[in-house]
Amino acid sequence: MPDQPAKKSNYFHTPDGMFVASALLMIASAVVALVASIALSKVTFADPAGEMVAQYAAYIFSILLGMASVYALIAGAIRCGVYGRAAVGVPSHQSTNDSGDLLTQLQIISDRMLLSDTAKRIAYRQEDVNALREAIREDIVKKDFDAALVLVQEMSATFGYREEAEEFREQIMSARSSEIDARITILLQRLDKIIEVHDFPQALSDALKIKRIYPDQPRVERLDQYVRDAQEAYKHQIERNFLAAAQKDDVDGAIALLTELDHYLTEREAEPFREVARGVIGKKRDNLGVQFKMAVHDKEWLKAIRVGEQIIRDFPNTRMAEEVRERIDLLRERAAGQQAAQQA
Repeated sequence: MPDQPAKKSNYFHTPDGMFVASALLMIASAVVALVASIALSKVTFADPAGEMVAQYAAYIFSILLGMASVYALIAGAIRCGVYGRAAVGVPSHQSTNDSGDLLTQLQIISDRMLLSDTAKRIAYRQEDVNALREAIREDIVKKDFDAALVLVQEMSATFGYREEAEEFREQIMSARSSEIDARITILLQRLDKIIEVHDFPQALSDALKIKRIYPDQPRVERLDQYVRDAQEAYKHQIERNFLAAAQKDDVDGAIALLTELDHYLTEREAEPFREVARGVIGKKRDNLGVQFKMAVHDKEWLKAIRVGEQIIRDFPNTRMAEEVRERIDLLRERAAGQQAAQQA
């Protein structure tokens, strides 16, 4: 069959033509609306209903032109995106071969888009890897080791740099180990200061907390036992000092040590010290009794009051304390009188 002559391309079937048609239709719509407004302004309506009908009738053509303008604009944009600015579009009567050619063209466009994305990944691959390296180094400097390990896994799995990723992983683990070791050193120094002031309950609490935070670190594995051993050693030191003070008749020193020792001894552990403690306490009571009597005899009323109050406080259930209670008010009156006489 002889080839049929090619149909002349219609300009207004192209996207550019449709954009021009849209603009012309919009101008025409505006002109028609303006004419309708002028015409309506010169007419007087007696009936409001009739005025409304006339307005609808006057503007309907302008509205239709505006809708046609919007349609032409949308159709032109679609054709421009699919076929290009100069394409006429898909003719209304195409052969099967023409349809196949169109599908082929669409497939080529799709392949090119995919190829473009792949090309971008290839082109920016090295930049991505460099950015990943920099991010890993920054996380190491910031001591954000978990985030750095995530990026290392990305470098290995996504980009295939397994050997470099392993080197980074070793750096991270080494930096993390050094950081943990430094933190543990600081915590142990604080713990030793608490032990030095003999606050063993707080020290034990801190030791257990450190073990919970760093359960896999050998340096803190027996930290609670370290505190208990320090407490035991301090307790034995107090025992020795107490016995030495009692042997030297250092009653005040022995009493002070006995009071502190009471915080550490169990009932069974205190048994060997009971006899010595009774002797020390008895001597302390006798010494206070002697001091009280001498202060009363020498009319040192303020000193007598101070010693008497100590007897009542330390030995409340003794005969001596009862005698002091009977005389304490009189001693206070005499002390007040003595002070008044001195001031006069």
